[in-house]
Amino acid sequence: MRRPRTAAGKRLVDSMNAALARTSTETGQALVWSEQEEAALERAGETVDRAEQVRKLLSFALKADEPNPSTVVKLSAELRMLDKQVVDLLGKLNPEGEGPAKSQRHVRAARSRWDRSAGGA
Repeated sequence: MRRPRTAAGKRLVDSMNAALARTSTETGQALVWSEQEEAALERAGETVDRAEQVRKLLSFALKADEPNPSTVVKLSAELRMLDKQVVDLLGKLNPEGEGPAKSQRHVRAARSRWDRSAGGA
């Protein structure tokens, strides 16, 4: 896996690897990232790197005597998109190691449906 270049990207990858190691210790099983999870983690680290670059550009743009509103808006939008992408990519990881990552909202909805059908039978 390619290591991120910025401190923020490295912290992200290290913290996710630590979460996997912690779960591995708690369960007593040797857990590893799947190929898809490894790719998502690598991409998340790279995205954090890009977000750091955009943050620097935005900071520089805002320090100008008269910041260009168009530039500020475009950089802000890019930063929001990169932040969302990191969250989406991290959502694909499952450090608990119990099958594919699941949305908690979808799990609750499925349980609700099962509980209703079990009560009516």
